Amino acid sequence: MLDGVRRLGVAVSGGADSMALLRVLMALREELAVNLAVVHVNHGLRGEASDADEAFVRQEADRLGIEAYTHRIPPDCAPAAGIELWAREQRSGYFARLMAQGIVDRIATGHTQRDQAETVLFRLLRGAGPLGLSGIAPISARGIVRPLLSASREEVLCFLEAEGVRWREDASNADSRFARNRLRNQWMPALRAEWNPQ
Repeated sequence: MLDGVRRLGVAVSGGADSMALLRVLMALREELAVNLAVVHVNHGLRGEASDADEAFVRQEADRLGIEAYTHRIPPDCAPAAGIELWAREQRSGYFARLMAQGIVDRIATGHTQRDQAETVLFRLLRGAGPLGLSGIAPISARGIVRPLLSASREEVLCFLEAEGVRWREDASNADSRFARNRLRNQWMPALRAEWNPQ
């Protein structure tokens, strides 16, 4: 996953998964022989809360002695519809620019088992073929790596609690107007309860 990588960008939103990823990589950076840089995108979609996330991430990077790269998007740039896809494209574009400029060799994201399950189910419901149903790759052709892809949400939260790591909750994750949130907050719990807890 990190062959030939000397400078690794860590995508940190301030949420639980990304904060766990940052701490795990901090603990392993000497063994892995990589220098870390925090990467954060402020989409400006939640006003003061978005700015507070950015400030939190910057403070954490400063506290850990890691360089931070942040990208701020004016809030009036967001489209009226398709915000989730737009936000994902903004992040991907920024990550690609950092790698193209040689600032980082790869970017690590905090995707976990839950993200994998949601992605496969989401694509299934939208009618994806075999390639789409293969889910999230641990290593992408674009230079994105996902070290926590085999970790459960419970493992992430237990790790954060044991290490005394703070994180921020994004209130928009509970907004049922977004299809992915409905899948995460309503359908996935029902499937776990009625079909398969795994």
